[in-house]
Amino acid sequence: MVNAIATVLGCMALVVMIATVVRVVMVKLWESARVNPEYVQSVYDNDLDQRWSGNTKELPSLLNESAETQPHAQASTPTAATPAIALPPAAETHPISAKTPVAVMPPASSSIQNIESKRSDIEFTVRGFFEAVDVEQKLAFARDPQRVRPLMESYYRSHPPVRFEWKSLGWVLPVEEQGYRLSYAQAILANSEPVSLIIEELADGSFRVDWESSVRYGELDWGDFIQTRPASPKLFRVIASKPQHTPPGETPQDNEVIEIQPPDNGDLIYAYFDRKNPKFQPLLQQLQTGNWKDVPLTLRLCYPGPAGSGKSVRIADVEGKGWLILQGTRS
Repeated sequence: MVNAIATVLGCMALVVMIATVVRVVMVKLWESARVNPEYVQSVYDNDLDQRWSGNTKELPSLLNESAETQPHAQASTPTAATPAIALPPAAETHPISAKTPVAVMPPASSSIQNIESKRSDIEFTVRGFFEAVDVEQKLAFARDPQRVRPLMESYYRSHPPVRFEWKSLGWVLPVEEQGYRLSYAQAILANSEPVSLIIEELADGSFRVDWESSVRYGELDWGDFIQTRPASPKLFRVIASKPQHTPPGETPQDNEVIEIQPPDNGDLIYAYFDRKNPKFQPLLQQLQTGNWKDVPLTLRLCYPGPAGSGKSVRIADVEGKGWLILQGTRS
């Protein structure tokens, strides 16, 4: 009897020990499966940094894949039954240039204030921009419509506008840039990957989308530029990095060389500029901010002459910041 009782107690102790071990293991597994908010935040921040030129206080230049330039985007084609989209109030247009300041509102903070309270207005603009099916409709939602009208008309002759199926507005982030009220907004589309855009708040409280950076507008097809080798400067939006290999040919004295290619991964070429020329200081700053790796730039490029391999071009000028052209001032 004593032996039997001892055996039963031993078995019960073993069961308790096993149950305790199992419980400890399950608790550890549960804790490891729980979402760590700090970890999620760090991943989100890193994800944003991949789309940002510099830190979160710099202009958001390196955007997600543009919906209008995605070859895999299956955009819906509008039909006669498609209802007309609502248009915002007529945008103020001003004959402006890089050297002409435009003061349309009193001095204020250099970013969109209380941005979350303006989500509905932002969504109205972004949705209208994507659902627009012709140049006139898109211009109603675009920044600097007077300046970009001829650019749009030229662009859409070879890139017919398509209408995307709107789903929702994703995150919106204010962007600090002196003299402007800018934001970075994500559009969630039913028939395309999410797209990030730069938007601007105007003096009347309405918003406009930066069309040029959304389509990575350039004045000439990249392949045609390399083939024709124009001597007159042409505007391009490119990705720039420090050269991984020694550029062909001899680099002019006091010149910096970078390797560039279009956002859609076209042929890589080398571009040089005079690092001592004051007008290229903004270019150097952007390259340094981006650690000379995959930096989005808006440049005017030309060929120095007919000689050479065609793989080396001259940077005639740098415009704006990243892929955004800043025209005058807004505040």
